[in-house]
Amino acid sequence: MSEYPTVPLGDFCEIVSGATPKSNVGEYWDGEICWATPKDLSELSGSYISNTPRKISETGLRSCSAAVLPEGSVLLSSRAPIGHVAINTVPMATNQGFKSLIPCPDRADAKFLYHWLRAHRSKLESLGKGATFKEVSKSVVAKISIPLPPLDAQRRIAKVLDQAELLRAKRREAIALLDELAHSIFLDMFGDTETDSTRWPLSTLGQVGYVQGGLQLSGKRKSLPITLPYLRVANVYRNKLDLSELKNIQASETETKRTQLHAGDILIVEGHGDPSEIGRSALWDGSVEPCTHQNHLIRVRLQQDLALPEFVNFYINSEAGRRHLLRAARTTSGLNTISTKTVKETPVAIPPLDEQRQFRERLVAIDALKARHQAHLAELDALFASLQDRAFRGTLWEEEPAAIA
Repeated sequence: MSEYPTVPLGDFCEIVSGATPKSNVGEYWDGEICWATPKDLSELSGSYISNTPRKISETGLRSCSAAVLPEGSVLLSSRAPIGHVAINTVPMATNQGFKSLIPCPDRADAKFLYHWLRAHRSKLESLGKGATFKEVSKSVVAKISIPLPPLDAQRRIAKVLDQAELLRAKRREAIALLDELAHSIFLDMFGDTETDSTRWPLSTLGQVGYVQGGLQLSGKRKSLPITLPYLRVANVYRNKLDLSELKNIQASETETKRTQLHAGDILIVEGHGDPSEIGRSALWDGSVEPCTHQNHLIRVRLQQDLALPEFVNFYINSEAGRRHLLRAARTTSGLNTISTKTVKETPVAIPPLDEQRQFRERLVAIDALKARHQAHLAELDALFASLQDRAFRGTLWEEEPAAIA
């Protein structure tokens, strides 16, 4: 099968910008017209948008240049950020952060456009212009050329990609359920460790472990002799690590010895713009050696004859641990921070080691299941990427036409 002809979006879609009524005019708001923002699309778990947190009135619609998109349009965020995509299931207006597409029904399928735009988000982002923030203009969107198969082929392609995406979504859901299971086991075994603290001796992180700050980034480090990878806030989430991007730092021998990570270390986020993310923590798995950490992460290395890292890490991420760290946080220039002193003083009730070991054994079993699901998800991601590439090149059915049944 030959490659499909490429056609500019403006040749078969109407490109529609959005707008925002004046926020201080009450009669413009709380009407019956759905009004989408890029943030609304970022929170979607699927391809469709059926409702919006905010709505505008008919008067508000007429007061600005917003337009109501018919059902089945393709909403495309054009700034802050570029590249979120969804299909509306009800008539809907948008704010000015969109250049949405109303496809010509006899030439283009909305779901096909959705998949192509999602697959080429990096291309869309590269087209953004602007000093304060990047934005893709209406004229630029209209000139974007995409492969345009016959309509029936577009629908077949969309169906295949939908089925593949459904498999990926189910795998992600299974992983999320395993995370919930781990949390449920913690609550079942230990309850609310703050209100139930009288059941066990009360200690602090500083009493059961060693608390250490990290290395501060500085241009002066260029002359230091040791180069090694380091973890930063973007690598540490609640009960999980994201090691997809590691950066390097230069350090002295003394600094390296003091801050090098060991498997079982707990890493706690020291600063974040969102107060709810202050104090989130994860266990270091030792998968990269040597490795250190930036000063926006605080390390806790436990005395494991007193407390096990698996239990303490879950405690820090529990409601009790989060409440303490949030109360102790300070805000400076929009950044919420905690100190090593705050971490040292964090109270924690310490159950018997036998109970902590039981919890660890259950976590190990859950993590093994998660690893299998994640490996399968990686295979599905690779398959999905291959299907996208072949679909938009026009070679999807040259071989293995039933790859997704």
